[in-house]
Amino acid sequence: PHIDKQNTGPFYGLSLGNFNADQGGGGVCVEVDAHTVAHCKTFQQFNKVDGRYPHWVAPYEGERYSLIYYSTRGTAYQKPGPPFYGTVVPP
Repeated sequence: PHIDKQNTGPFYGLSLGNFNADQGGGGVCVEVDAHTVAHCKTFQQFNKVDGRYPHWVAPYEGERYSLIYYSTRGTAYQKPGPPFYGTVVPP
């Protein structure tokens, strides 16, 4: 797990490739609170996650590529909001 300390707001992530996404692999996991982890689906779709919360990529098998769009300057700082937005899949 890691935290994106220099991000000024949430990021948008997308994953592509030939990996076990249909089994929940390769998504972004983010800590919602001390007892809850959200598993966010990113395979062939963007998902919005606040990287200022601890997050990581779920284990996967195969070949995976990711595109992550984020800002570290040039835009107004956004206070941390919810840890994730959008589609969440069960672990």
